[in-house]
Amino acid sequence: MLWIQKAIKLRHIHYFKIRSMICIIPNHQSIRYSKICILHTKVSLKQLKNINYQKVCNFHTTSKLYIPPIFAVILRPILRLSAFILGRGIKRWWQKKSTQEQEYYKLMFRENRNIFLGSLVLLFLMFIIYYVIHLETDPITKRKRFIIFNKKEQAALGQLVLEMHLEEHKGLLVAKDHPAYKRLIKIIENILIKNRDLISIENKNWTLTIIDSPIKNAYVLPERNIFVFLGILNIIDNDDQLSVILAHEMAHALLLHSVEQFSHALLIDVLMTIPILLLWASFPDSLAFLLHVIGQHIVNLLHNLPYSRSLENEADEVGLKLAAKACVDVREAVVFWGTMRVLSEMKLASKVVPWLSTHPAHGDREKSLNKKITKAIELMKSSGCPELNPIDPRNTFYKRTLKDHEFYFKQKGIIIT
Repeated sequence: MLWIQKAIKLRHIHYFKIRSMICIIPNHQSIRYSKICILHTKVSLKQLKNINYQKVCNFHTTSKLYIPPIFAVILRPILRLSAFILGRGIKRWWQKKSTQEQEYYKLMFRENRNIFLGSLVLLFLMFIIYYVIHLETDPITKRKRFIIFNKKEQAALGQLVLEMHLEEHKGLLVAKDHPAYKRLIKIIENILIKNRDLISIENKNWTLTIIDSPIKNAYVLPERNIFVFLGILNIIDNDDQLSVILAHEMAHALLLHSVEQFSHALLIDVLMTIPILLLWASFPDSLAFLLHVIGQHIVNLLHNLPYSRSLENEADEVGLKLAAKACVDVREAVVFWGTMRVLSEMKLASKVVPWLSTHPAHGDREKSLNKKITKAIELMKSSGCPELNPIDPRNTFYKRTLKDHEFYFKQKGIIIT
């Protein structure tokens, strides 16, 4: 994704209201994703007939204990707040004790430390077991991932997120007859049809919503709801570049990145509960607050942000493969991120500081994708795609001078004089 937004609404909804939204639904007979429905009023969620695909069964010796979405959403802030309140409460309780009472409790702890330590070890082992039994293997990348929601809960969570985003943008939803819909639907259909052999595409329907905004953005929600802002079309040279962007967004959905990230965030919150409690129980409030903030930044810099960037790189790689199988000129992926890099260098787009960002730098993505182009072209050939244009768009792009780029951006209206 270019940027992804996350929002959860804390109530279960069986119906949702959608204005000017296009649904791309698999046609069972022709194996095409061409049926389009416009939803203007309340509609019930329907079971769709889908294509028959190979079924994959996962066997587990231990039953999985999935967490209801609403409980998971509430649990995160409760964990952090409880650790803070309990730690601070323990500190105040301890400070009110006399020296004699403090010595008594220290002695009691020393005499029963094996019980305390054993309880902590048991708790940690239970945590490890829970983590292991909730590991799944992604059918596309074969990577292990931690997921705390089952399929039904993922759908419920995704529906809540979708409704909130539609409500957020309700005044900016593009009319169904806008030409951008036809252009985008054609691209999405092509990607889905050419990648219908993937198990992850089985039993799925996709939705597309276009937002009338100059923001250069596109993102996907957990249940395959694609949002595209009209502003991003201004920096796109052709449909191949647009296909690469949409394939990247669709890869996020196929790989369950949103669900995985939420599960992962809850896991980190659970792990941080005891350190936060001990921090607020052991230090004065001002020092505890400072150490708490520093600790959060350290966890972000050393773990959360690198983890997020790794998911972006994974979506780039899988998205490139989706585009290659759809016979898209994958070389345009390099040109697009090269364009984003130039825009950043010219201070016409926000500059990404890699180690402080959830996304890799534009230049890093440009280089990374360029290394994968050879294999992507081989995949195109094995998929029966026609020969690519002998004029490599990368060569054309890299021959441009700074003045050429400036002139080009003025023509596209990115630079206004």
